[in-house]
Amino acid sequence: MEITLENIGKRYDADWIFREINATFKPNNVYGLIGFNGSGKSTLLQIISGFVTPTEGTIDFRSTNEVLVEDVYKSLSMAAPYMSLPTELTVEEAVLNHSNHKQLVASTHPKDLIDSIQLYNHRNKTLSKLSSGMRQRLALALAIHSNCSLLLLDEPCANLDSKWSEWFNRCLEEQKENKTVIISSNSQKVELENVTEPLLNVSDFTP
Repeated sequence: MEITLENIGKRYDADWIFREINATFKPNNVYGLIGFNGSGKSTLLQIISGFVTPTEGTIDFRSTNEVLVEDVYKSLSMAAPYMSLPTELTVEEAVLNHSNHKQLVASTHPKDLIDSIQLYNHRNKTLSKLSSGMRQRLALALAIHSNCSLLLLDEPCANLDSKWSEWFNRCLEEQKENKTVIISSNSQKVELENVTEPLLNVSDFTP
């Protein structure tokens, strides 16, 4: 999916977070959003997802044809700290529930996905009984392995140690083909290893 932002701005009440952001995101590329805390990285990512409406400017989504903003979710997979999987489900149930809504890529079997993040022995535990790191890598694995053309990741290595941060980068490298990937990050070195385009610093657009 190709996404074009034209003069995007967002404010809450009288306070502008950012203004006049212009950018284009194209398939088969990995993009990085950086900026100081509170600069609006997560807000911009949510605007790109179609879940938040910009105060000013326009956003254009195109696949083979123009995509309406209300239909973007059909082509979107996303993982973020403010998005949580249902904690009452077991690991196995969470994977099956996700795959009923977002088809996994053809090469990924639910059992193999669970095994790849070393949760097979925990497959019958509810997510409420897992550590934050376990839940994070499950959320990332589901998002990255979804058969979607737009992948949005907000601080993907939060709650991951160095071993699993390396796993994240390997996993993304294997699955990024034919996707438009955008990563919002406070940790440039770890989370932005796969970025192929110049970083977009949201702080530069603070009024």
